[in-house]
Amino acid sequence: MNLSTGQWNKAKDYIRQNARPLEQKLFNFHFEEGSKDEAIQELSCFQNEDGGFGRSIEPDFRLDKSSPLATTIGLQKAKELRLPAFHPIVQKAMNYLQNEYDEENEGWNAVPEEVNSAPHAPWWHFDPERGHCGVQTTWANPNAEIVGYFHRFQPDHPRLQEWTEKAVSELTGLIEPIDMHDFLCYERLLSEVEGKTKSTLFNILSTNVRKTVCTDPERWNEYVAKPLQLASEPSSPFYEILEDVIKIQLEKELEAQHHDGFWQPTWSWFGHYEETWPLAETEWRGILTVDMLKVFKAHHMM
Repeated sequence: MNLSTGQWNKAKDYIRQNARPLEQKLFNFHFEEGSKDEAIQELSCFQNEDGGFGRSIEPDFRLDKSSPLATTIGLQKAKELRLPAFHPIVQKAMNYLQNEYDEENEGWNAVPEEVNSAPHAPWWHFDPERGHCGVQTTWANPNAEIVGYFHRFQPDHPRLQEWTEKAVSELTGLIEPIDMHDFLCYERLLSEVEGKTKSTLFNILSTNVRKTVCTDPERWNEYVAKPLQLASEPSSPFYEILEDVIKIQLEKELEAQHHDGFWQPTWSWFGHYEETWPLAETEWRGILTVDMLKVFKAHHMM
């Protein structure tokens, strides 16, 4: 099965009419031989003076101020656009992360307490007593991913070995099944390391991937880890382990496209900031639609 011409046109029209300028330029870059520089310019609009990212780059918290979590989103896009370590966007973001490291917690706090003053999903609410938001239940998210960016962009950082050892130690201590966000952070770290660290991470993650992924198609409209989230293209290290359910999901995703052209998020804000959720929902539809088209392209389905 392939994405039909009609489905492609509806997705393209939705992105052009409703997605954020960032997703529009990323779509042009990936599918229309569009300008990389224009996509980079849109990405830079989410970067603050301190080098961190904010300004609702993660649609589920509408905080203008920088946060380590939002900065990981920015660096995901920088990697997608193949920006080198010396690019100003990357340099400023890495300097921000260097400055935000918390010695007491041996890592980075996903979001600051100021997130509570902006519209946000309930899981991003900062609990002053615990000192972190609801998403941050383990060290892994976003710390493992951030360590990966130091491997990619600042491999000579004097504390990188220390942080890498911490990441490996934390992974070995995670309770199974590994939470999907924790898994994704470690998957992103896995893609940036080599040697013994890579083999250790892969052995643990590959053993756990089918425990983390929901393999029941009937539940894929819920907020669960779907196969393509952990292995979005055939080059993924977990592709062979998940190949049987990936093929099923690809067919299901062809059927799941909304008649207006988008792919719908499987979550909402559950009654929080009801006046703002429709904006975030529209932004997510644009993000998810570009991402799904990239998946189909990687699988030669369009």
